[in-house]
Amino acid sequence: MGRINRSFAVTTLSLDDASAAAQVFSDTRAGTAAAEEPLQLRSRGVTLLTTTRTPGNDVELVHGWLFTEGLIRDASDVATARYCAGAVDTGGRNTYNLMDVDIAAPLTPVSPLADSCGVSREQTISEIVHSAPGPVTPVDVAAETWFRFADLVVERNAKAPTRVAVLATAEADSVLRREDLNVAHAVDKLVGALVLDSAVPAAGRVLVLDSHVTLQIARKALMAGIAAIVTPADATSLAVELARHAGMTLVARASANRVSVYAGLQTP
Repeated sequence: MGRINRSFAVTTLSLDDASAAAQVFSDTRAGTAAAEEPLQLRSRGVTLLTTTRTPGNDVELVHGWLFTEGLIRDASDVATARYCAGAVDTGGRNTYNLMDVDIAAPLTPVSPLADSCGVSREQTISEIVHSAPGPVTPVDVAAETWFRFADLVVERNAKAPTRVAVLATAEADSVLRREDLNVAHAVDKLVGALVLDSAVPAAGRVLVLDSHVTLQIARKALMAGIAAIVTPADATSLAVELARHAGMTLVARASANRVSVYAGLQTP
């Protein structure tokens, strides 16, 4: 199931100021907007997550989110994951916006961000590192290869509304790619695919993004055993601190001839 775009009548206004009296012209045509739909995740009648996402790869998204939140250890902890048959629109059609999961393992989330009132920066970082399944295995990437990773995400249409998460080899070859309006959910979908394929921890892999690396993104990578993150955008201070504390490599502002290494690679 995937509803990537929705159609609307779109009116374009254009200004012609070449003549003495400026004129505004209008033109109405069929246009599209990136689909954004709500998604509710329930287990045993309890709502675990309410969010919005780009429809598609929802089972991966659910598995990835459950895994990075510490609610499951692997795919076998999810007995079933299915859309609720009773979630229908006014026309009686399934909305595909409510998913029920049957989780075999106890619901014991490990994320320290769920209730972080008064939590210090150091405590937050420490709790995230200790909640990870295990230490990451450093990725052996040749120095000249770091300049190639950005090409995996920057060649796409700059106007595309969705964010991209790519799992790459140490040689900068793409292995897996997922997109979503929310970069965190793009990563969830990618991690979910790994969980379903019993491929976590993802040792020897690099996470490449086309947007900012935040603490939330760095934590998801750490939970999946991904030891390196590369982005042509920036990284937040907490993402840098987590990467350094967890022994990860974090490369930002990456291009074909320049990268900024914030963690790993013998950074001070």
